Amino acid sequence: MSATRACVAVTGAAILVIPALDVAARFLATPGWIFAFVFYLGAPIWLLSFGALIWMASGMLSPTSAFAAAPKAHQWIVAGLLWVYMFGLSIFCWFMSDGGDADDWQSPAGRLLGVDGYNSDTPEYLNRAQDIAMPALGAGLAALLAAVIGYAIVAGRQRRRSAPRITE
Repeated sequence: MSATRACVAVTGAAILVIPALDVAARFLATPGWIFAFVFYLGAPIWLLSFGALIWMASGMLSPTSAFAAAPKAHQWIVAGLLWVYMFGLSIFCWFMSDGGDADDWQSPAGRLLGVDGYNSDTPEYLNRAQDIAMPALGAGLAALLAAVIGYAIVAGRQRRRSAPRITE
């Protein structure tokens, strides 16, 4: 198994596991407005995202798919974009506060670390991580969109190249 094939297979498995773990971690925090805004009102985006991830994972995990036969550089680019998406989603899910009162916000990372809010006892790194949580989610979703487009183009081109041609 080549390094590219191994990377693509690991990425294919990771895009199924990491987002599910991130969303599960988000449920550790007390639901506030951020929960309602992002997970309830944003449900169509999440459903489309998970559908796209399942679709891409099926091609990435299959050694006989059109994506597996695509040029290695294209596979690396799509895999890299998916890792950017997973990183942005993880930052958001673990560090974004629940959106409650400024005195008692809680993120999954803060809860696991025993930090109970936005007060003088909150470590500065948690405040900084919260500051980048929303931009990280936006960048992650943009990377996912680019990965979906790239995957569709690469797999579609490869499928057309390998299709039997009728000659007269």
